[in-house]
Amino acid sequence: MIELSFHGATGTVTGSKYLLNVNGKRVLIDCGMFQGPRELRLLNWEKPAFKTTDIDSIILTHAHIDHIGFLPRLVKHGFKGKVYSTPPTADLAAISLMDTAHLQIEDAAYRTRKKISRHKKALPLFNKTDAERSIKLITPVSFGEEITVTPELRFVFRPAGHILGAAGVEINASDNGTPRRVLFSGDVGRFGNPLVLDPVPPSECDYLVCESTYGGRIHPPEDPYSMLEDSINDAVANKSVILIPAFAISRTQQITYLINDLIRQKRIPSIPIHIDSPMAISVTDIYRGYHELHRVGLDRIGGPECALDGKNISMHRDRNESKALNKVKGPAIIISASGMLSGGRILHHLINRLPDPSTTVITAGFMAGGTLGRKLLNGDEVVYIHKRPIRVKAKIVSIHGLSGHADSFELLHWLEPIKKAPRKVFVTHGEQSQSEAFVAYLKKERNWDCHIPVLGETVQL
Repeated sequence: MIELSFHGATGTVTGSKYLLNVNGKRVLIDCGMFQGPRELRLLNWEKPAFKTTDIDSIILTHAHIDHIGFLPRLVKHGFKGKVYSTPPTADLAAISLMDTAHLQIEDAAYRTRKKISRHKKALPLFNKTDAERSIKLITPVSFGEEITVTPELRFVFRPAGHILGAAGVEINASDNGTPRRVLFSGDVGRFGNPLVLDPVPPSECDYLVCESTYGGRIHPPEDPYSMLEDSINDAVANKSVILIPAFAISRTQQITYLINDLIRQKRIPSIPIHIDSPMAISVTDIYRGYHELHRVGLDRIGGPECALDGKNISMHRDRNESKALNKVKGPAIIISASGMLSGGRILHHLINRLPDPSTTVITAGFMAGGTLGRKLLNGDEVVYIHKRPIRVKAKIVSIHGLSGHADSFELLHWLEPIKKAPRKVFVTHGEQSQSEAFVAYLKKERNWDCHIPVLGETVQL
């Protein structure tokens, strides 16, 4: 008997967790944290719907928190099995989980101090000890290396683009001698991103679990270079500050690379860049160490003229240095996490600079429903940060061309090599409208049998 259960990323782009049961052996593909609206975040505090100690192992597709962030919580509930990931994901996850633990502790202390918690003492979802225990369980596995988890279950990682080390997971299972191939897309990246390899064409499969973050959208034919160039040159002319909320993993490195490339091409002056994210600084070191997994050459990533740092770039790890950025005058760029403005130091910069009409905020990539990032894109004139009303006077610019997710056309292009229709396609990791739109595309273009699962649903394969 082979069963697949959906415990996250259903009707939303966060909390990815898929439980595969092969004749009593249970493997969890991804172990993500829910992010966005409060009703989703509260799910992180609920006891898992499955028995944690029954999970034999976990397979991680990549190191974003919505795919790995629940791991320490699972360890807290008793999980002790192996966790598999690609080597870059293992390195990035170690940084990401420790940073998230730190932010959880810091945020809980802040809420307790400011008395903005519903509880007398706010608690973190997990602490650094939980994160350290999780990291010790991770076993790195190279792309293309077949791993036997049980005699009836083997898997292989295939490059998915998206971020450094991101993978799709090809699982070969056996149901009493009958083979079944289940393919998990992970998050599929875009083609031509200079800092990651292109997604590898998927193999034929019996069942497909496919993301749909941009399942109903086409990325606009915009040139991120030109949009960045225009915004930065405006900031230079007006001596203003640009705030760029960016994920510490991938987006910060991508934006830094593009800005430095614009400087190299003399399309913009050498503007000061402040990277205010201890995690992003550590992640940049990891990116430099895996130059063979980038499309651009060693000289642009790992050499002395590395495009990920430079004389114009200041790195800020210390909190006091971060606070000092409140006094920075333009022209300057401040890049800080988190990417969807769901936490981190960027919130304090926004409190300080959103009311200033001379400030430009550049958002890059997907903003989940309910996040502060989505509210800014929607044009909200007042937003609440740490329960404080903040007037939005700053100019908001969105650059969709920097998204790390394939759009609907690119997803269809990625799936094109699959000639024989899977028995069933499970469309996940998308807001309901996006998943429904992608199902409509797949039915129209490929005549595939599709299903959008709901949270907690179990199906037999």
